[in-house]
Amino acid sequence: MSSAASAIARLIKSSSAFNTLALPPAVPVFLQMSPGFPNGDKRGIVGLDFQVVSGGKVISQGKTADDGKIDVRVPVGGSSTVQLMFNGAVVASYEVKVTADPLAPVAAITGQMQRLRLLGYQIGHLGADGDGVDAAATAATVPMEFERSVLDFQADNGSFTDASVDANMQNLLTTQAHG
Repeated sequence: MSSAASAIARLIKSSSAFNTLALPPAVPVFLQMSPGFPNGDKRGIVGLDFQVVSGGKVISQGKTADDGKIDVRVPVGGSSTVQLMFNGAVVASYEVKVTADPLAPVAAITGQMQRLRLLGYQIGHLGADGDGVDAAATAATVPMEFERSVLDFQADNGSFTDASVDANMQNLLTTQAHG
């Protein structure tokens, strides 16, 4: 055995952790032709080549299925990047992070922004992370993109399209964004 070789340690077969890998749970990412929660309709983008990169290494790759879903493993406290490919070249990248922070209350504009963003609606690029979620936003300062996303969400859900976030819309946002 050369000095450059590495030692391998194994658990014995009777160990309760034998052959157990501690993988982070998969985060489902849906690539869709229009925003909204995937509910069996035909919004998914089929057949996109993708790879998932974490820590500078490709950890998975494949093609999107009928629903456009990609399961992304994200290390605790870190992030992974979904890269969409065309002819072997990266054409788009999306960083995926998992946070334990709770969503802001749905009655608050920030909570509405968070939920719309989670559902894939374009709400602009304001905020500390440039994701459109602006903790300082008020009813008087919301960007036009946020109002547009509210109208789109209402239209997608067959609601009256007036860009107001009433109790019914808050319930829909909470249900569809799972929180």
